[in-house]
Amino acid sequence: MNDSKQKYSIYRDNDLIASDLLSLPSIMKFVRKDALKEHSQGRPAFYMITGSLGFKRAGSHLKGRMVWDG
Repeated sequence: MNDSKQKYSIYRDNDLIASDLLSLPSIMKFVRKDALKEHSQGRPAFYMITGSLGFKRAGSHLKGRMVWDG
């Protein structure tokens, strides 16, 4: 069986923190929550979301919100 659904992985500062996720909106919510947690601990974080079908998004937490590149 050919499964053509994209699966996503999340990296924080080049460390894999979640993989095989299917829903991009829930991933974005997870990243925002994680970024707030990191920010409250005084640790700025850089995030990368990659997809099995070529999706790629990078960003960081800035002034209380996620800022994504391009």
